[in-house]
Amino acid sequence: MEANTIMPVSNSVLLYNTQNVDSEVLKAGFSIRKKEYQRIWKDIQIGSMQYPEIHYLIQGVRGAGKTTLLSLLAHEVAEDEKLNKWLIPILLNEEEYGILSLFTFWLRIAEKLAEQNSDLYAELFEQISNLDDSAEVAWDLIQNSLDENKQKIIVFVDNLGELFKDFDEIEHAQLREVLSLHPQIRLIGGSSQLLEAHFDGAAPFYQFFKLVNLRPINEMEMHELLRSLAKQTSEDAVNTIEKIITEHPERIEAVRRLTDGVPRTIVLLFQIIMEGAKESSYAYLEETIDKTTPLYKHRMDDLSRQQKAIVHVIAMNWDAMSTKEIAEQTRLPSKTVSAQLVKLQQQWIVDKIETNTKNHLYIVKERFFNIWYLMRYGNQTDKRRVLWLTRFLESWCDESELIDRLFEIYKIANVDNSQSQVHQDYINALLSSNKVPYTFKNHYSIELKKQYPNIISAEKENYENTDISNVITSLVRNNQPFKAIDTALWQATSKNLSNVLYAGSFIDIYTKDSEKANNLFDHAESLVKNGDYIFDSVYEITRWYFITNQNNRKHVALDLFSTLDRCFVEKETLIFLATIQLWNNCYEDSIKTLKDAFLKNVDINLIARYLDEYFLLLLANKQTESTYNIMNELHLKEKFKPIYYATVSLFKDERQQEYLRMGPELQCTVDEILQKVEEYRVKYA
Repeated sequence: MEANTIMPVSNSVLLYNTQNVDSEVLKAGFSIRKKEYQRIWKDIQIGSMQYPEIHYLIQGVRGAGKTTLLSLLAHEVAEDEKLNKWLIPILLNEEEYGILSLFTFWLRIAEKLAEQNSDLYAELFEQISNLDDSAEVAWDLIQNSLDENKQKIIVFVDNLGELFKDFDEIEHAQLREVLSLHPQIRLIGGSSQLLEAHFDGAAPFYQFFKLVNLRPINEMEMHELLRSLAKQTSEDAVNTIEKIITEHPERIEAVRRLTDGVPRTIVLLFQIIMEGAKESSYAYLEETIDKTTPLYKHRMDDLSRQQKAIVHVIAMNWDAMSTKEIAEQTRLPSKTVSAQLVKLQQQWIVDKIETNTKNHLYIVKERFFNIWYLMRYGNQTDKRRVLWLTRFLESWCDESELIDRLFEIYKIANVDNSQSQVHQDYINALLSSNKVPYTFKNHYSIELKKQYPNIISAEKENYENTDISNVITSLVRNNQPFKAIDTALWQATSKNLSNVLYAGSFIDIYTKDSEKANNLFDHAESLVKNGDYIFDSVYEITRWYFITNQNNRKHVALDLFSTLDRCFVEKETLIFLATIQLWNNCYEDSIKTLKDAFLKNVDINLIARYLDEYFLLLLANKQTESTYNIMNELHLKEKFKPIYYATVSLFKDERQQEYLRMGPELQCTVDEILQKVEEYRVKYA
């Protein structure tokens, strides 16, 4: 089942039964899985079927795009002028309840042939209908009829795993023989279950199919899908999607990661966005969970009582579990649990994770199904676990790429002006974002107006309280010193501490004029020491030194912070003091400061982002043991789950096995954390 197709009449998204969608509508809504499509379609185009061809099996979880892919391929064959003269596409329904044997499979194909060309195949269907369930005779009749009409068939079968379950061993062997020896037929199948026959060395279909795996879609593919859905809906939908992609990409990216990039869930997210913007990823997640309840509840209802108990325990744990742990919590015998786990793997409900021992781990395969289960059946603690991970991902996937996007659209505009209206709308969305500082918006609005005269003008902002750490990061990454920089930030002659610090950082990074930069930082320090700046300014300047990697001032940062009376230091700000201490390699003092903050009942919501930085710096300094101990002692594992798994992955002892319990929805984030740790090792050396 797939969900990236739009119904133009009602402007609503079609989630299921895409075989019934008009060809043009199907093509218009097809925006992902293009590589997989081209791979199979090219093979179909060049295949003459003079000899038996390669047969394909498309594998993916429910909602990954199998049905849409099969439907589109069938339509393409039917519409291709060279192919449709001799090749007939047979597209079976997703649920073929009438096919219970190989004979009924051939009967259904004969019926489909008669539907497409009754003059040539109506008699064939009648002949097979009158047979006494002989699959061999049925195929002989189909084969002879195709040869007589100089035609061949390509059969598209969704849910091939379900179909194979109803065939006995003899029928499997007969079908294998037909597909292997007879060039009149080619099969392209799809399955959301593990096709055991393909992996069983003793089975007829062992390694028979060429596998095409539909992997989770990435962030760019998600944006393509959302934009495609919007274009098929309305102009307002296009504007709404562009706004959320440009202004709040972190909210939808957090949902994508939590849902493991399943296209159907992204389509549900699109529907929710169309109903009205939400203030957070968690709000989007709650709505998505509500819409998937009928689907997932039906999936649980289909399981046996023992299977339900096992899935319940694994889902409530969220992370992977061993057979022994599952048996203890379900109170079922280990042998029973093992047997049911094998069946659940075949149904693609549970995944097995190999370990270096005999005690393998098991996890719910579809990660959003697991999150749905936690949110629907868990207690408040379980729901908070989901909330914390959502907040972490939203914070981690921040807005730092907005300036990159302005830069990219600027480069495109200088090369390609063929999509003027599309670019103009996108530029206006970026220039309207309050996340992008005025200096950059102003520069690009001036430059881009040369080609897009109707774009909006940038509105000047007050920089005094602007956090531009992401701006600096983005500029460093692009290595692009833009020409139009606010003169106030360059001269920094006023007593505006933020402007002085911004100018010092910019000059140090881009002009490499360390003397001018140091003069500006000296000026900033004098403003703090001699002016009316007390706590806030000391905090701001030390924070700037850390953000902009002023390693030559790490001791100054610590000295400035140490001048504050700790009785008056906000408990939330102790986290930043701990970071500055860590920056200065004062590990024991830093950890003590961190623990002091928690003893004062620090509000974890206010310090979460600083704790991210703290743990990254701790790991960068190879303090893996300390990070692990702090996580456990302060009960932070669930609140910083990706960082926890990044930590255990660095161990060289048995604790590294804990990493295997991690759900795949965290893999991308953990990889990014480990990459960031390596960057910090160089940056803050």
